[in-house]
Amino acid sequence: MKTDHVKKVNYVYLLAYILVPAALAALGLWIGYTFYHDGGVGAVIFDMCVPILAILWWVFGGRIIYSIAKKRMLKKLDEAEIDRRQIFYSDGCVVSMDIRQAKVAMLFFWNPFALYVLPAGRVTRAWTDDGAGGVGILRGTSRVSFLFEVDGVKIRVNTFVSNQRWKLNDDKVLEGISKADLWVQVLEQARQQGAEV
Repeated sequence: MKTDHVKKVNYVYLLAYILVPAALAALGLWIGYTFYHDGGVGAVIFDMCVPILAILWWVFGGRIIYSIAKKRMLKKLDEAEIDRRQIFYSDGCVVSMDIRQAKVAMLFFWNPFALYVLPAGRVTRAWTDDGAGGVGILRGTSRVSFLFEVDGVKIRVNTFVSNQRWKLNDDKVLEGISKADLWVQVLEQARQQGAEV
């Protein structure tokens, strides 16, 4: 578990995630063309299978690694006796709050090997973003989230996401706003508890 400066993205991991499969696919195509240009099983393996494996990695690899990291996060939080009943799974991160110990635990999709467990006092502010935009009858939102800052890093946790615009008074949007408001209250409560300790 890390307590140093929060990094949402591990750029070495991100570049390796993108470039290593691309390099292997290019190498497979080169081998297939160079050694099996007349066709056959070798040509199929190197010209088709290696690029398909690279594409499958890009589609599913990150999700599998992130899923394993989430399970590892829960295990580590239990081992450290951190209460994880207040936990929120978003599309790009997981945030857990232990109000009694005034700790915030975070795991990010593009930095799955770093679990951050920090004092809640390092959260400088927290707020809800309803994502409202447009005018008149076009006013609506496609994303609701709660945001907070830790060490000057803004962390957005989505509570509602859609590929279309929804009216602000729609039940799904109101539920997302309610969840975001609740998490802002939980963060503020943990910050206050941390200030008292």
